[in-house]
Amino acid sequence: MNILKDFAEPGSFRDPSGFVFKYEGNLYRQINSSYQEHYDLFMDCLYDRLARDGLIVTHQDVTSLFLKDKKDCYKIIKPQEISVVSYPFEWSFSQLKDAALLVLKILKISLDSGMVLKDASAFNVLFENCNPIYIDTLSFEKYQNGSPWLAYQQFCRHFVAPLSLMSYKYLSLNKLMQIHLDGIPLD
Repeated sequence: MNILKDFAEPGSFRDPSGFVFKYEGNLYRQINSSYQEHYDLFMDCLYDRLARDGLIVTHQDVTSLFLKDKKDCYKIIKPQEISVVSYPFEWSFSQLKDAALLVLKILKISLDSGMVLKDASAFNVLFENCNPIYIDTLSFEKYQNGSPWLAYQQFCRHFVAPLSLMSYKYLSLNKLMQIHLDGIPLD
């Protein structure tokens, strides 16, 4: 039984690579053993650059503070906490655009490092000191040469569709993201 899973945040349920949990008032993320190869590659070739450039939240490895209570657990990290949590449906047009450009910048850097973003959810971005910052450490995986970007459709639902609607119709159409949590349907 994985006791840490009992502390998992309700919104952290979709990723089989790990989950976010709160323990004694602090935020942590478990990295599952199934993600070990991708995580090690991410840490070896990409994390330092993204962290140095302020593109992704920094984190500390705190695995030693927790007993690994299940073979499922590879690492436990303590990510930098963001002071104010906001959501895409609350953002201005400029904020949503800045978040989209951040995701594309991270994608380019990732591809240059032999990795790719496996998802492109706007909910993986927050703002710290008015700057977008990527918060999902487990969104990176090894890139297979010649493969298409599997998260492209999600990027379109989360960024291109709402930005288009906001630009051509009404700025308040980003509120559609409240009822379409996986992005605005492209049809």
